[in-house]
Amino acid sequence: MKPNDVEAAEFVENSRLAFKILDYFHRYPQAKDTVEGIAKWWVQEDAIEVRRVLDKLVDLDLVGKRSNAALDLYYAVSSNGHQ
Repeated sequence: MKPNDVEAAEFVENSRLAFKILDYFHRYPQAKDTVEGIAKWWVQEDAIEVRRVLDKLVDLDLVGKRSNAALDLYYAVSSNGHQ
């Protein structure tokens, strides 16, 4: 395992919220949503905490952060194929 893989595995193992978000992406690989949508509809958790976890998942290259034509930020499966 590469160092980043170890860090990613430890983060997900120790974060119930990260696990819930990644599990949702695993079950629905075409899913994408904003922080608010993920917080309200996917995991029913506080949006501030969801944003914190999503930002860490992006840093670990497990989730991708993109914007649409209206410049709304949304999150989806990382383009490198990791989940």
